[in-house]
Amino acid sequence: MAFNVLFIDDDIFMLRALQRTAVRLRPDDNFIMCNQETAWQNTLSTGMVPDAVFCDYLMPLKNGDKVLKEIEHIHPSAVRILLTGNTTEDVISSVSNVAHFVLSKPFVDDDLNYVFSCLERLNALMLSPKIRNEVGRHSYFFSLPETTVKIQRLFSQPEMNITEAANLIEQDSVVTAKIIQLANSAFLGYRRHTTSLTEALKRLGLRLAEAIVVSISIEQRMLGTVSAQVHKRCSDWAYRYATACRQNSKLLGFNTEMQDLISVAALLTGLGHFVVAADYPDYTPDSHQAPINFDVGLSADPVTLRAVFLLTLWGFSFDLCEIISQQDTPDLVAADGDEPMLNLVMFVSKLALNKKVNSESLLMLKSRIKSKAVIDWLDKVLAD
Repeated sequence: MAFNVLFIDDDIFMLRALQRTAVRLRPDDNFIMCNQETAWQNTLSTGMVPDAVFCDYLMPLKNGDKVLKEIEHIHPSAVRILLTGNTTEDVISSVSNVAHFVLSKPFVDDDLNYVFSCLERLNALMLSPKIRNEVGRHSYFFSLPETTVKIQRLFSQPEMNITEAANLIEQDSVVTAKIIQLANSAFLGYRRHTTSLTEALKRLGLRLAEAIVVSISIEQRMLGTVSAQVHKRCSDWAYRYATACRQNSKLLGFNTEMQDLISVAALLTGLGHFVVAADYPDYTPDSHQAPINFDVGLSADPVTLRAVFLLTLWGFSFDLCEIISQQDTPDLVAADGDEPMLNLVMFVSKLALNKKVNSESLLMLKSRIKSKAVIDWLDKVLAD
């Protein structure tokens, strides 16, 4: 699919550099250039909706965050990217409610490729225009803190030094404490206590440690947005859900790697509850009444979709986002491979956690599953 991409910068030389690089990287896309920040609407063809908008931050008539706010109002589905030479925490904080990405100038090829990769994956989610507009219009899509981004990048390196990771994480005492706490909890099942962050990271594994770092960043960001009571309920729900998924996948004989994967998926699903709570002050995960979908093809819970949308923008893998997005619509008939079974474990764990299973729904669920081993597992997890 070819994207419509709008570049806005009062510096004509920077605009041309962006155009040259973008055309070289994405020759089939449609790039629209605008060097007047107050006239960007006039550069779009009638009826054209940009898939992404790159906008400079410092401009003479109107700063980029104000321009992106206009774009959010008129074209909420567009992914918004701010270009700036100042990536201090103050700037990031001031634009975090309007920009999905903040890229430093001068930019490099990898910066643009990263954004375009996320665009492709968002498109692959097949979200309806209504959902895209809805989630794009809300102000809870913020950029991750700089320290969290550094940790993500470090964890993505093929030969990452775990001591280096520990030194970076130790800069945040809240994250350090939470990782050590989880490494010593029943969540992983270790009997020997540790106070070493390095050993805690080894126990958790890099994939799960990264998810914990991100989830804590979300929780900290939401502290000023939702009430303390709702904040605690959302946080507790996410960790209870991750624990339940891990325990239930272990009952089915999944290896440690798969247990880690489902724990990560469950933990990050909690993001959806935080972002909904930001819009509805009385909302809690316990009050959420998601539909019980026993048929393939039905749409995922809107709470889940919000989490997937944001995680995609943050660069989490397509496979992980797929597992999260399909947890509400498992393929019950095909529940014999790893991925369908992960979806089923998440589906069942969520039903149990939200206390939404009665004898009728359990019977209906069991009637769709062919494997006797899985049916026996359901009886252990869900039976009264």
